[in-house]
Amino acid sequence: MPRRNNPLLAQIEARAEAKYRALFDVRMTMLLQMGQDAAMIAANDVLHLGPKRAAAFCAAYIEAVNDMARLIDTDLHDDREYSYAKAKIDARLREIVGPDNFASWEVRYGRE
Repeated sequence: MPRRNNPLLAQIEARAEAKYRALFDVRMTMLLQMGQDAAMIAANDVLHLGPKRAAAFCAAYIEAVNDMARLIDTDLHDDREYSYAKAKIDARLREIVGPDNFASWEVRYGRE
């Protein structure tokens, strides 16, 4: 029986997809928040940020995450591998940590 001709199956699939997307959104939001929390804790432990500098760091962290997401999203329109975005992010990180401490996108994201 073809799936496309079965309205009941289509309804079940649609509900399952909606449930999956909602769960994915909750988990993604939680993961992003955990990353921000961990960054704040690490920045405080290493840099001894006070409330003012911690707030500035938090704002910069959120801006960096959003900038990276926008860069990848824009690049995805032309390149499924988003090579340009990965190269730009890698270049920025290489500047920050230096060549001896740098790990490529593929290493950081487990693709090598």
